[in-house]
Amino acid sequence: MFILVSIGLLWLRSSLSKFIGGNFAAALGETLNKTIDKNPYPLFKQFLISLVIPNSHLFGSLVMWGELLNGIAITAGVVLLLKQYQVKWARLVLIGGLAGGIFLNINFWLGLGSASPASDSLNLLMIVIQMIGIVSLVKRLRVKA
Repeated sequence: MFILVSIGLLWLRSSLSKFIGGNFAAALGETLNKTIDKNPYPLFKQFLISLVIPNSHLFGSLVMWGELLNGIAITAGVVLLLKQYQVKWARLVLIGGLAGGIFLNINFWLGLGSASPASDSLNLLMIVIQMIGIVSLVKRLRVKA
C-alpha cells in the first residue's frame, strides 16, 4: 500500500506543479515540437503532429486534470482501504485511478520517452507498478465477491 500511496502522491505533485506553474498547457505544443524529431514511434508521432500539437492547450488541460484526478483516486482509495471503510468502493476507485495512471504513463512514454532515459524508465516503472496494483485488487474483488 505504501508504494501505491507514493504513486498517488507523485501524480498529485505532478499535477499541482503544472497548475501552479500556470503555463504547462500553453507550452505543451512547443515542448512536443522540440522532441518530435527523436520520437521513434511513427504512428504516435503522426498522432502528435496531426492532433495533439494543433490542440495542445486542450491536451495540456486534459493532462493536468487527469493527473490530479488519478492522484486523488489513488490516494483516497488507499486511505479508505487502510481505514477499512467502504472497501469494495475503495478498491474500485483505486483501480480506476491506477488504470488512468497507466493510460497517462503509456502516452507520456510514447510521446516523450525517447527524450531522456530517465523519463523512459520512470514511465515504464510506473506502468508496471500500477498494473501489479490492479491485478492484486481485482483478485481481491473476486475473492471477496
